[in-house]
Amino acid sequence: MILYVNAGASRDGNGSKAMPFRHIDDAARVAVAGDEIIVAPGIYREKVTPRHGGTEDRRIVYRSEEP
Repeated sequence: MILYVNAGASRDGNGSKAMPFRHIDDAARVAVAGDEIIVAPGIYREKVTPRHGGTEDRRIVYRSEEP
């Protein structure tokens, strides 16, 4: 699954492209092995605590929306 994060999003986002999470930690808490978290440019001052880890062949990938 692909989850989206945008610092300017509303607090009730669900991680979709149309309704991204506001915090990276929100995405990290629901991500499971094989998921990708795409983070929009912005300032994120937070502690990120993933609930689940990836595996060697199914990592949880965090990447910027912009290269």
